Amino acid sequence: MTGKASRLTAMVVALLLLAATGGVVFFNGHVNGKVTGYDKTDLAMFRAQPMKSKFYTEVWFHETQFPEQNIIVIVNIQLHNLGLKSRYAFCYLTISDPSRYLIDISEFDPEEVKVDPQGFGITAGPHRIELRGDQYRVKYRSSKMSADLTYQIIVPSYQQGDGKVVFTESGDFVRHNFPIPWAKVTGTVTSNGKTVKVSGVGSMNHDWQVLSPTRFMSDWRANWLYSPDATVSIVRASAADLNGQWSQRLMVAEPGKILFASHNYKYQDLDPRPVPGSPVPCPMRYRVEAVAGDDWLKGEIKVTRIQEKKNVIDDMPQLFRQLAAVFVAETWSYRYFCDYKFDLRLDGKTRVISGTGAGNYVSSVRNKP
Repeated sequence: MTGKASRLTAMVVALLLLAATGGVVFFNGHVNGKVTGYDKTDLAMFRAQPMKSKFYTEVWFHETQFPEQNIIVIVNIQLHNLGLKSRYAFCYLTISDPSRYLIDISEFDPEEVKVDPQGFGITAGPHRIELRGDQYRVKYRSSKMSADLTYQIIVPSYQQGDGKVVFTESGDFVRHNFPIPWAKVTGTVTSNGKTVKVSGVGSMNHDWQVLSPTRFMSDWRANWLYSPDATVSIVRASAADLNGQWSQRLMVAEPGKILFASHNYKYQDLDPRPVPGSPVPCPMRYRVEAVAGDDWLKGEIKVTRIQEKKNVIDDMPQLFRQLAAVFVAETWSYRYFCDYKFDLRLDGKTRVISGTGAGNYVSSVRNKP
């Protein structure tokens, strides 16, 4: 075994020993139901929050949907202290359509990573994300694939309560917020030497954490849903030591205004269908119910087309792969287009919100005891 491999193995063992269970607090201070008080693009929700802990990870996750071009594009920019380096960057771009799934992954040493001291901007090698006034830009550059996207922000930034999921015994935490809940997105995407103009919708969430990688969130449900006059975002995740609990976020907005939010909604996976080449079936329908007093959101999401399937552990940094393998054999991700229809009840009035969107179903095959 090489010295580097030996040190990495030792670190994996140490991280496993440091993992602790205990109570968990979800989004302290969040009030389910009607939302007030969020009316601007909040620079603080964008800015990097670097920490010294070896467990530090920070993510800017960009999901974009281009129905006319029939593609879903994801850009993920991450900063880490995990492993043998601090403040290095791990970045990826994915493009999926009904016939193919493409991914480009790149990693950059700390000296190749720049965090702007004023405003918001992060550069990792040739890649950059930045906010300039009311305009947000994403530039991902590689010889294999690239994306140049401009976001016209439609909805104010939003955070549920303190934004934190806290493991009370260890002090580990992950913090979520939503700097861009809804934006019109235009630009270009390049793959296999071909550049296409794109126009669609998207969002950006920003998460950071000091959380043992042994708490790998191995199960996810996410939906980013849009209509001409409203958007609905639904995200939930779980890990082995949450013992069946889910970290949940649901938000409803219209242009310029957050309307409703919940972190204790009901979510059902329905109509599972086998997916060729995978041991994990994919639900083809989901039922959602979020109730807060006399206000509520109720409805269903129907999968119309699975765009991609992937064992996502294959794409993780080496240390994450080793840690994840302790708990799960495989973690399958399905990204899909969908239709949805909800009834939203607010202030004694009911409106229908329906349209199209994209979603992500992630489920793991657990290791046998």
